[in-house]
Amino acid sequence: MTDDIDDLESRRVSIEERHHALKKLEQADTRAEMKLSMYASVTRIIPNLEDKSVISGHIVEKDKKVVEKFEFESSVTTDYNTCNSIWKMIDS
Repeated sequence: MTDDIDDLESRRVSIEERHHALKKLEQADTRAEMKLSMYASVTRIIPNLEDKSVISGHIVEKDKKVVEKFEFESSVTTDYNTCNSIWKMIDS
């Protein structure tokens, strides 16, 4: 009987730990979404974070309702040139 109670108690603790870990992950996701939203508001850039081999995303003009897609091969151009190209797209 004592073994059953100990087993149930350890399961309860394990479930509470998993619940706590899940809650932390959800908070981290929410923070990341808020950071991305703030970044997009300030820069008007929505990055595509799926493909790490390519620097890509969209430049959004909220007032004009225009979306311009960009994509740069990171192996072809330098970070400096990529950054300058993106800033030129934003300014135009």
